[in-house]
Amino acid sequence: MNGSYGKNVVTQKQGKVKEMLLRQIRYFLAIAETGSFSEAAARCFISQSSVSQQIKALEDELGVTLLERTPRRVILTDAGRYLYENGRQLVAAAEKLKIGVQAAANKGSERLVICWINGSVPDFLENALCAFKNRFPDLLVDVYGTGYYEAFYDLETGRTDIVLAGRSAPRESGYESFLITKSDYYAWVCPALEISKREFVTAADLKDLACIIVSNDKERDTEQRYLRELTGIDNYSLFAASCEEAALMAAAGSGFYLTDNQNLPAGLKKVPFYAGGRPLSKSYYLYTDNFGKYVRAFIDTLIDLGFAPQSAEQAM
Repeated sequence: MNGSYGKNVVTQKQGKVKEMLLRQIRYFLAIAETGSFSEAAARCFISQSSVSQQIKALEDELGVTLLERTPRRVILTDAGRYLYENGRQLVAAAEKLKIGVQAAANKGSERLVICWINGSVPDFLENALCAFKNRFPDLLVDVYGTGYYEAFYDLETGRTDIVLAGRSAPRESGYESFLITKSDYYAWVCPALEISKREFVTAADLKDLACIIVSNDKERDTEQRYLRELTGIDNYSLFAASCEEAALMAAAGSGFYLTDNQNLPAGLKKVPFYAGGRPLSKSYYLYTDNFGKYVRAFIDTLIDLGFAPQSAEQAM
């Protein structure tokens, strides 16, 4: 065998092993963050059996048990906690390196990337973007919506500069966070339903109606659990791909859509939602780990529009 050929084969095999290890660590991180093999599989776009096989291979490779499987939830062992804390940094560093190399190839094309969580586009975002673009007409501004875990993964790996979210970040995130505003929840319902005539509604009032949730396919369980913990609503759920689709489903009388969105489509009725005897509100936060000049300028734009961003510590 030619010596250089043999070295190339070994190098290629080593590269594939490293790539596989990174992929296995990504699967492990997904399980650690969701507490479920099925949710992790959906999040990673692979089958549950494939996730199980890859985690077993990872445990065999490391010679340790990373996860304890219980009937209700997956629990991290001490070794698992160590891998979670350090594996996130490893995967994030690999992604940042990739993005940095790509950015170097496109040097000179400055941009600001802003992401929000699907189903909760902040009402202030349009005005903020217009005002910001007036200040920086030549700057490329990218905006997109995605799932909850995907958004913070994109922030951690440098794919986005800002995440706008109506809930707290995943555990141990360490991002800088600012409370931007609060907005009350409403149940959007068809006027033909008796519930539409009430002054306000509670979870108990809505128990016989389907709950319409905006979510992508892989984060349905996550969104359902979040809503249950926030509101006490544990109804049968219907899922929509967008706010517009959810509104149409509510207009058809399929159920109710719980949202803080104030832009009520014509024909629908919005009824204030109460929890604990008072209106339930959503707190919108800006998350970032990049205090570049454009992130700072975007925060300044929010201030100019009358918002008073507070750090998480100040807001408590």
